[in-house]
Amino acid sequence: MATLGRPSVRQRFLVHGSIVAAAVSLGLISWFIAKPLSTRLHETEPGQRITVTATPNIDISLDADSSVTVSNTDPPRIELLRGNAYFDVRGEGPGKLQLKVGTTYIRDTGTRFSVSKTPAGGSIAVASGQVEVQVEMGTYLVGAHETANFDGARVTGQRIIPDSAIAPWRPGV
Repeated sequence: MATLGRPSVRQRFLVHGSIVAAAVSLGLISWFIAKPLSTRLHETEPGQRITVTATPNIDISLDADSSVTVSNTDPPRIELLRGNAYFDVRGEGPGKLQLKVGTTYIRDTGTRFSVSKTPAGGSIAVASGQVEVQVEMGTYLVGAHETANFDGARVTGQRIIPDSAIAPWRPGV
């Protein structure tokens, strides 16, 4: 007979067993429900240019010797690893694309634009719409027919440009 102040071995086993069973059940449920994060790498060799469909509403054209990664999240997270890329974002509403270039983040607002990555940062040129460029010093808007340089801390050299300067390496732009 067990004393009133102390639980029996059987009671302790049931309490600990139910805690373990609950933890295992929650782990299995989260495993089956959670969509695993995957990232695709798209890259070109010197002299090669390609256009890939990141989502039904986002096409990415890569210049020679360029590479990007694209996640399966919504909105997709895209990182320009090197080179030049042209983004064609279609559809209604802002925020269909989140792009990382070094330590700079770029968010579209339904647009077409090109981005170049350099060792010191990069540059952006907008064909239509506008983009938000988020750097350490704040968020800047770059509109249609404008270009700007960024270095992770600030945006400089924002100016108006002709259409031919937006992605000069891309035919038909």
